[in-house]
Amino acid sequence: MDKGRKLLVFVGFFVLAFVFFRLRVMLFYSNGELPLLRAVTGLTIHHFHYGLIFILIAALMLIFWKVNVFSVGLMGFGLGTVYDSFISRMFSFDSVRVVEIAKYNYSFGLTLLLFGVVVLLAIVFYLAGER
Repeated sequence: MDKGRKLLVFVGFFVLAFVFFRLRVMLFYSNGELPLLRAVTGLTIHHFHYGLIFILIAALMLIFWKVNVFSVGLMGFGLGTVYDSFISRMFSFDSVRVVEIAKYNYSFGLTLLLFGVVVLLAIVFYLAGER
């Protein structure tokens, strides 16, 4: 897999995670309803946690198996999932669901900036590796 394709797959899945989870929260959870898992178990599991699992699996694949579209895409999606929640988790002090969603929506601009920085870093590392 050439470096240009790795960059496109990584950035594509990284941004896809941002778009997917922002739309998901906006469409399904903007009214403050509890997800079924939280309502039944009381556990506060966010897509941040799912992203960490994706990153772990992708890292193990990249280290011990091979670099392919799936492993690079999974890493991009996992990092995008974690970074989408990263800023909002720093502002969340309340366990009230509506406040939590409001903080998530409030963090949109900063999260977008963070995504831009990560994409820019990916491009810089890609260009630095071309020398």
